[in-house]
Amino acid sequence: MPLETLVVAVGPTEERRVSELTSTVLDVATPAEATVVLFHAFSRTAFEEGVKETGFDLEDPPEPAAVAARLESIDAISRALEDEGIDYEIRSAIGSPKDAILRATADADADLLFIGGRKRSPVGKVIVGSTAQKILLSESCPVVFVRQGIDEGDDSQS
Repeated sequence: MPLETLVVAVGPTEERRVSELTSTVLDVATPAEATVVLFHAFSRTAFEEGVKETGFDLEDPPEPAAVAARLESIDAISRALEDEGIDYEIRSAIGSPKDAILRATADADADLLFIGGRKRSPVGKVIVGSTAQKILLSESCPVVFVRQGIDEGDDSQS
């Protein structure tokens, strides 16, 4: 199966694992010469806060992708993709992260989805739930899970 389109779900706390996520995406996208879609799902509140923080007018807000493009993690990944000559685009939506990510991969006709996450205890999984876990169980295309701290040997259960 040729890899033509890769979707990278970039969450609100991705700054902690942006280097691992970027490295993994580049390892796949570069030899495949694939197009990368950087995707971020905003809650309504987070979008409104992002509009304010980035200086856009809340009365006439931009498309969510314009706000997402200003997130540190999206900016860092897009700079790395540019440096490697990888074609990419930034997409975003407002809504439930799980539903928005599943919709984004379908809309992009994704061949592969990258999601980040962290190691969690079994109790933590039951109490909090996990967007990444829900996506792993629901996504129709293959998913690459990039765990935070794997390079540092992080064994934390948080």
